[in-house]
Amino acid sequence: MNQLLQDIDLDFATAPGARLVTRLALKDGGVDPLGLRQVNLDLMDRAIPGINNTTVFIRPYAFMAWAWWMTNDLLSNGGKKDIDSAAAKDFVMRLEVIYAWSHMLAGGRDLPGMAVLRSCMPMEGGGSLTFKGANWETIKKKRQASTSIMDAIQYGPSIKALGFLEQTSVIGVFRPTEQVMPAVRAINAIVSRSAMRHMVDPGVGTFRPEEVQCLNGDLPPSEPTREEQDVFRRLFEPGRETGRTDFTRRNDTLALVLEAIEATPDGLTVPELRGVLASGVLPSGRRLLRAGSNDTGLQTTWLLMSSLQVRQLQRLALESMLVWIEVMIKTNGGSASTDALVAMALSQAEVFDADLAGPTVGNVLTAMSQRSADHGWPVAAAKGQTDFVALSDRLSLAQRGGPGSYETIPGLCLTALAYVQAMYTALKPQGADDGKLGELGGRSDRFPISLQHRRLLSLQDATVDTLWRELIETWVIGQHVRWSVARNGDGTQRLRLALGDSGWLKVHKRLSGPFGPTPDRLLSALSLAAQSGMVDRDDTGAMARFLIGRAGGRR
Repeated sequence: MNQLLQDIDLDFATAPGARLVTRLALKDGGVDPLGLRQVNLDLMDRAIPGINNTTVFIRPYAFMAWAWWMTNDLLSNGGKKDIDSAAAKDFVMRLEVIYAWSHMLAGGRDLPGMAVLRSCMPMEGGGSLTFKGANWETIKKKRQASTSIMDAIQYGPSIKALGFLEQTSVIGVFRPTEQVMPAVRAINAIVSRSAMRHMVDPGVGTFRPEEVQCLNGDLPPSEPTREEQDVFRRLFEPGRETGRTDFTRRNDTLALVLEAIEATPDGLTVPELRGVLASGVLPSGRRLLRAGSNDTGLQTTWLLMSSLQVRQLQRLALESMLVWIEVMIKTNGGSASTDALVAMALSQAEVFDADLAGPTVGNVLTAMSQRSADHGWPVAAAKGQTDFVALSDRLSLAQRGGPGSYETIPGLCLTALAYVQAMYTALKPQGADDGKLGELGGRSDRFPISLQHRRLLSLQDATVDTLWRELIETWVIGQHVRWSVARNGDGTQRLRLALGDSGWLKVHKRLSGPFGPTPDRLLSALSLAAQSGMVDRDDTGAMARFLIGRAGGRR
C-alpha cells in the first residue's frame, strides 16, 4: 500500500530505525508547465463567452433541451408530485446514450465520448443493452467522467449559458427555456416519426444495436432543422438591448469577425482571421475598423482579440524554451549549468539571426521593432517575417525535432518576445489595458505581457547574455518551479527540472511538449455560425474557409 510522505515522516519520527518502504508512486503529468495558459483562457472567455472549444455542432443543444423536456413530461405525467432528481438524470442519460450510441454505430465521431462508448457498448451483431443493472451503472459512471454531452468540459456550461436550459426548483433537474421550444418541438416531431420512437417509453428498457442505428439517420448531428438554426442564432447573436455585458461582448466579437469575413470575397480560414484580429488589417490592406470609427464596443473587442494573439505568441515562445532547455540538458550529458545554457542560447540565436546578438538588449529590441518597415505596429503582426501566426507555427514545428530544429528555438523565442514588446507599445496607446484585469496585464505570477514589458525596459542597457540568464532562470525555470509546487499534492509529478551538483537535471523521462497555440474558440464560434446559417463554410481546401454570400449566410 502506498504511503504519503507525511506518513513516512511520522513513522520514522515515532519509531526510529531502518525499514523498507514502498516506492513513491507519482505519475508524470501537467499540461500547463509554466502556468501561463489561464490568461489565454480568461481572454477567450471574455471575448466569446458561452461556448468552448468542443462545441462545434448546434444539434446537441436542441437534443439535450428536448431530452430534459421529455424527461420532465414523462415523470410529471407519471403522477409524481415532486420530480426525483436521480430518476430524471438517469432517464436523460439514457436518451443521450442512445443518441450517441446510434452515432457511433453509424461510424460517426462528432459527439463527446465516442471512445468510451466503443469500450462498453454493443456493436452491430453484438448483444443488446439493458438500461438498468450493473452494466448500465458502469456506463453511466464512464459517461459522467467528462464524456457526457452535459459534462463541464463538453456542452454542459454552454447549454445553460446560452439559455437552452434553466434550473428547476429541484437541484440537478433542468428544463428548456421558452425561447428554445420551437427547436424542442422540431426534435420531438422527428423522434415521433422515427423507428426508435419507443426510446422514450420507460417500459422498454432493452435495445439492440441494429434498431438503435437508425436514429442517427433521423437526427444526424451535422444537419440541424431550420427551427434549430433559428433558435440557436437568436441565442448566439443577441442584440445589445439585453444589457448583459457577456452577451454584448460576444455580439461585438461576432460582429467584428463577420465584418472581416464579409469584407474578404474569398472568405477567411481561422489562421487568416487570427492575423486580421492581431493586426487590425484585412488581407486587402483596409483597416478592420475604419479610421474615425466611434464604436467603442468594437474597438475594445479588437484590442482584446489582438492582445489574445500577442499573449499566445509570448506563451508559446516561453514554453518552447522549456523544451529547448530539456533537449540541451540531454545533449550536454544529462546536466547543464545556467552558464552553459546561456552560452548555447546566445550562440544559437546569433546563428539564427545576427540582429539578436546585441550588443545590448535595447539594440535587439530596436532592430526587431524596425522590421515592421512601412507598415508599423500592430499592422506588421500579419505581414511577412513579423507575421504572428506564421511565427507561432514555426515555434510549434521547431519543438518536434528534426535536423537543426531545436537549435532554432532560442532565435525564434527572442524574436517572438521582441515582437510582443513592439505590440505592447503599439496597443497600449490605443486603449489596451495593462492593469491586473486588463488584456495586456494579469496576475504577476502568470507573467503577463505588462510584466515582460517592464522587465525588458529595465534591461535596455544590459548585455544580451544578461537577458538570456534572466529568461532561462526566471521566466522559464522559475516560472515552471513555482507552478509545479503550487499544484502539488495530487500524486502527479509536474516538476520537469531540478538543480543538481553539476547543474540543471531533467526529472521527466519524456520531453515536455510539443506545445502549440491554445485553441481560442474561433473555430468553434465559426463552426456554430455556419451551422446556424450566419456564414457559409467551404471544406474543399486543406483548411475550412468561412465566407458570406454563397448560400445566403448571415441571414
